[in-house]
Amino acid sequence: MSAVRATPPIRHGLGSRREARRLRAVEGAHVRFADADEILHWDELILRSPDEGNVYRGSDNIAGMVVGGATPVYLIVGGFAVTAFQVNVPVTGRLWVLIGPPVADVHALIAAAREVAAFGARNGITAVRLRTQLRANSGDEMALRAAGLRRAPTWLDDSTVLVDLRGSEFDVQARFKKRARKSIRRAAHEGVTVDRVPATDDNCRVLYEMLDATSGGRFRIPSLPTTTAVFQRYEQFGHGQLFLARHRGEVVVGAFVTTFGKTALYFGAGSVRKRPGDPTECGLGGSRAAYALQWEIMRWAREQGCEWYDLDGTPSSATITDESHQRHGVGQFKTAFSEEITDYLGAYQIDVRPGRAWTMRQLEICVGRIDESPLLNRLRRRPVRPNPDYVWLHPRRRSQQV
Repeated sequence: MSAVRATPPIRHGLGSRREARRLRAVEGAHVRFADADEILHWDELILRSPDEGNVYRGSDNIAGMVVGGATPVYLIVGGFAVTAFQVNVPVTGRLWVLIGPPVADVHALIAAAREVAAFGARNGITAVRLRTQLRANSGDEMALRAAGLRRAPTWLDDSTVLVDLRGSEFDVQARFKKRARKSIRRAAHEGVTVDRVPATDDNCRVLYEMLDATSGGRFRIPSLPTTTAVFQRYEQFGHGQLFLARHRGEVVVGAFVTTFGKTALYFGAGSVRKRPGDPTECGLGGSRAAYALQWEIMRWAREQGCEWYDLDGTPSSATITDESHQRHGVGQFKTAFSEEITDYLGAYQIDVRPGRAWTMRQLEICVGRIDESPLLNRLRRRPVRPNPDYVWLHPRRRSQQV
């Protein structure tokens, strides 16, 4: 469920040198809380960022996170609006998780992290975590570690697939793999229909039940009331649409999609299962309904003026061919629409109160290891396999790859 975890979409490239200079202004910048008028116009400020922001930094997602119990923190960092959330961790204290800030390079990120940490220290924060939109590379990872920042868990995925929606419908499909184009045609022959439906309580329940079955405890999802409230808010403000695909009259797959600026995001989705109680295999058979659903989503996103569609989460470019990856099938499906995988640098933590921050991070790492343990998940009756993209959870394995 992407309402509380997923990968924020990014823009392709920084654009002009002027934009890069604006981004570098974050370095050495002043940090403060946003005032009431700035919060009132938050989306406008986010869209003025050189990277044009993303769904997870916008007011609709903030409202959804509040419904789920999160506490938003509105910051101005170097003149740019930066969305953050405060997490109260038992015993260890308060954590700020920033979705951003918009920076040009790792050096500006390090400087911004130190500025925000100093500001957080004056406000009783234990640690600050920055979820950057910079692309991943080993040099930046080493620079961050050398500066005292450490890789940390987050609810957002670190890799995704972005689909280019520009040009005509023919142009868009021409960029798909042959498998995707053929599957869209096959779905039509199979009688698959995809409807854009209102986010009523009943329709949200239909999607939620498929989402819950797809999850099977493998990933956390909000409750039905929270999910419904989030979907309905997006729809109310014209930034979201619920889709249901039917095969032979039965709903077999659905999705909710949101927009922010020129990007649409695959926000939450689920499908029927092959066997009740088994989340590992979908029950779509040869209908190719999932491909038809994605194409209708893209058609809708283009009508909203979107130029990019973020498919929200995939194995990394390094593990996309690893058949043992717990999301291998997901990755193969999504890369049928675009071969390029966007790998993010991920979330890094800077400590404000080192002792407590270290304890906080170790507790989260332990939870992550439990979640990916084959033995423990068999005992918990959860069909979860280790995720090779979480190599940073294991210092020995990470050192072997560096």
